Amino acid sequence: MLLLYYFFLLDKLNMVSITRYIAVSLALYLGFLFIPYLPKKEQYEMYMIKVGFGFFITVIYSAVLYLGLAAILLAIDQLLGIAVAGMTYYYTGLIVAFVFAPSYFLADIPLPDQRFHQENYSKILRILLLYIVMPLLTVYTAILYLYFIKIIVQWQWPVGLVSHLVLWYAVIVTIVLFFITPIKDEDKWANIFTLWMPKIILPILIMMFISMGIRINAYGVTENRYFVVVLALWVSAMMLYFSFIKKRMNIIIPVTLALIALVSVFGPLSSYSVSTRSQNSRLQTILIKNDMLHEGKIKNSAC
Repeated sequence: MLLLYYFFLLDKLNMVSITRYIAVSLALYLGFLFIPYLPKKEQYEMYMIKVGFGFFITVIYSAVLYLGLAAILLAIDQLLGIAVAGMTYYYTGLIVAFVFAPSYFLADIPLPDQRFHQENYSKILRILLLYIVMPLLTVYTAILYLYFIKIIVQWQWPVGLVSHLVLWYAVIVTIVLFFITPIKDEDKWANIFTLWMPKIILPILIMMFISMGIRINAYGVTENRYFVVVLALWVSAMMLYFSFIKKRMNIIIPVTLALIALVSVFGPLSSYSVSTRSQNSRLQTILIKNDMLHEGKIKNSAC
């Protein structure tokens, strides 16, 4: 489907076509991850961990295989005196990337009806999340709270980079909450993090929206601001979901993200449509304010 999109709809490389291609790719990849599991819904986190680990192993095996084959080709060329064209390395890489890697990865994907047990949870992932990522996020949260207390005292609202610093931090928190769900009942630290972090982050997100609102009010909606706002709304919805929904089906996370990716690039609510309307409205307001618009046409203000 991505190849069809590339050949028939991606005729011009510009901002619109590239962002649309990225959004469609994201939606299709997410669909690949959740559509087979929709009838079951339980243990989706374990399924995703298994798929993610399989992808990681596939990348390592593919890299080792290609390096080994490249070394063999080099040895044939240098030691045996048999000329090996430079494109041979390129085609070897293509075969490894598009034949071996997909075949190995797809063969290792668990069936939707496969049952997982707690001992199937990756020990490496457990250590990474519980003892490295989550403590770092906790410290980062404390820094954000200190910063927002500072701006409240000084009454100087944050702009620019602050929104991105909060947004991507919130995205990482969402990912961590997703992956620690299978162990939250057996690990006290994971349970505390799942219980309190979504609630603690909500005031930070509110401050972020105020910051973005100041920018939008001053300069209108652009495509970049649209994507930031949409992602921020999605993250906020996920924090509310983790805060107040007790019986969770976390498959909703990739499903909603895929839908938002498509809505953001197609139709009247897309980034292109919304930003165009916003900037046109802003231009019209400026023209009217300076008495430069007459019967729908721009005129010289000196007239």
